[in-house]
Amino acid sequence: MEEEAHLSVTASVGIATAARSSAEEFLRDADIALDQAKWEGKNRRVVFESGMQHKARSRMELEVDLRDALSNDEFFLVYQPTFDLSDMSPTGLEALIRWRHSTRNIVLPNDFIPLLESTELIIPVGKRVLEESCRQGVIWRQAGHTVGIAVNVSARQLDTDQFVTDVRNALSESGLEPGALTLEITETTLMRNLEETSRRLSAVRKLGVRIAIDDFGTGYSSLAHLQRLPIDALKIDRSFISRLTDSPEGEALIHTLVQLGKALSIETLAEGIEEPEELAMLQQEHCDSGQGFLYARPMDAAASETFLQAWARRHSSSAGGAGHNSAHSVITP
Repeated sequence: MEEEAHLSVTASVGIATAARSSAEEFLRDADIALDQAKWEGKNRRVVFESGMQHKARSRMELEVDLRDALSNDEFFLVYQPTFDLSDMSPTGLEALIRWRHSTRNIVLPNDFIPLLESTELIIPVGKRVLEESCRQGVIWRQAGHTVGIAVNVSARQLDTDQFVTDVRNALSESGLEPGALTLEITETTLMRNLEETSRRLSAVRKLGVRIAIDDFGTGYSSLAHLQRLPIDALKIDRSFISRLTDSPEGEALIHTLVQLGKALSIETLAEGIEEPEELAMLQQEHCDSGQGFLYARPMDAAASETFLQAWARRHSSSAGGAGHNSAHSVITP
């Protein structure tokens, strides 16, 4: 008897109301609202408003510029550290893409990453990010900083087996140890094509690379899926961390997520820690590691090196003493 297949279907809806001079205008405005619904994260409905036409034109212009950004070398990376919550030592850095536009200056990630995701451009851009991150990881490790590097992976990158080849080549050409690389995939990406995604992630994990679920708790994965997927870490979404100090329910939810990770022998990492009280409660729950503005904001490669050097000096000077169990132990450049 064949195993039943379970599908998760979502829909985006654009709505136009009131009078229009023609049916074409009605459909145009509904399409604009539909594009806005997809832009905002899909699986939602949006009612057309007059300001959406300007936004749509702006996105079209941005998309045209985006196609030249890669060849013009306008993309660059910043890095945000992660920390071991038991002693506040840095464990790695997450690579985050930024765009220095020729006329708009720095374009915010929320303004261009959805465009990359909606086109084939995310594939060459993602490959470039992976390669540069691996090279930078080697530089830090050769300088004596035993930290890992984490890279976000899009759904489109995981659509073909070429992704496995790209990971293997990036490791080989950079010389980075596979265990020092973590690939972060959102729950939504995992569930897009579960069987094929699982197969490709298993192939990558056989190389020695670590796999993390990003924004955990905001998607559609279940306990059964976690048991089947080759997962090393769960990154608990900021939306859960922000509820920690608001209500007992928030604390209970974090407790459940951390204990789930421990039961499955999966590392837990809290995203978006911004308050000392959040840190204290996460330490109390024995969450493994964390990341957020309380520790450090994203920095370019040079500032990240300064950050790592400063921590190493502090760690060396205070060896044998106390003082690493609070947020104040973290040094920013």
